Amino acid sequence: MINRRQWLQGAALAALVPGAAISRATVASAVSAWRAGPALPFATQEIYPAAHRGRLYVAGGIGRRLGVPVFNDACASLALDYADSGTPWRAEAELPDSRHHGQLASLAGKLWLFGGFTGSLSGGVWRMRDSVHTLAEDGWQPRFKLPKPRAEGVAAERSGSLHLVSGQSPKGESNRSRSDHVEVTDHWHFDAAEQRWRDLAPIPTARNSACGGWLGDDLVVTGGRTSEGNLSVTEIYDAREDRWRTAAPLPLPQAGTAAGVVGGSLYVFGGEIFQPEAKVFAQVWRYDGALDAWFAEPSMPTPRHGLGAVVSDDQILLIGGATQPSASGTSDVVEVFTPVG
Repeated sequence: MINRRQWLQGAALAALVPGAAISRATVASAVSAWRAGPALPFATQEIYPAAHRGRLYVAGGIGRRLGVPVFNDACASLALDYADSGTPWRAEAELPDSRHHGQLASLAGKLWLFGGFTGSLSGGVWRMRDSVHTLAEDGWQPRFKLPKPRAEGVAAERSGSLHLVSGQSPKGESNRSRSDHVEVTDHWHFDAAEQRWRDLAPIPTARNSACGGWLGDDLVVTGGRTSEGNLSVTEIYDAREDRWRTAAPLPLPQAGTAAGVVGGSLYVFGGEIFQPEAKVFAQVWRYDGALDAWFAEPSMPTPRHGLGAVVSDDQILLIGGATQPSASGTSDVVEVFTPVG
């Protein structure tokens, strides 16, 4: 626990240096911990996994099977019963098509798959989808469509509904290559019970490959990138007023990150950058909304980008990803982060 003196020291430092990362040792004596988790049966990256009915789900991705590079990891769908640490990942129904950057969410008792990219090396690997599917006993079933094709946005569940913020959409008729897409400020709300989309206040800064999560009534979105490079911008959506405000920037401009919320804090993991030097980040940051400050956490044992994060029993599982920038170094690593504080 943080005593009053430690809290005041941390708050004073945050006030003196707005947006600066504060070492966790400044405000707490306990240190968060890492341990190895159950490895995936094959390597994959560019995934957005989800927890659903006591299991963790991963779908699609850019991967590598049996030593052979596969840009779109076929139609793989996996589940893990994490309550029983002795059980391995198991195969689920194949996806309707090869998919990467497809976003999973558990809503209204169903597992949903939103958007993403599909295609093949010969047919265009960046064809963006507007499809929505749910997982049923007889496989993945089409439901309806997104308002327009979307990928690489922030998907955040709240009270049985989903907020889809930022990301990319086609900028014209073409929808085949990376250059056909552009960052957007769209903010959509999906009511799973009514199966209805509606527009909410757009995020001020367009971006893709950002991350975020809910802290009470506030949706925190941070980092990401545009064609100009990585961003450190943090913006917060107030669900009570349907408006955005600027918050303390992420200490480093990171994209391709993953995030999870535990104990009222948002934790941000890894990511990549291409300019001025291409590299993958090991950094872990904790955002405290009450202080509007970022705190440094113990670094990732295996630095990765394009990884997925799932919260389970106040722990965060960091799943897959790549240890090198872009599509290289795809990993089957799963590591478990336990926040302490």
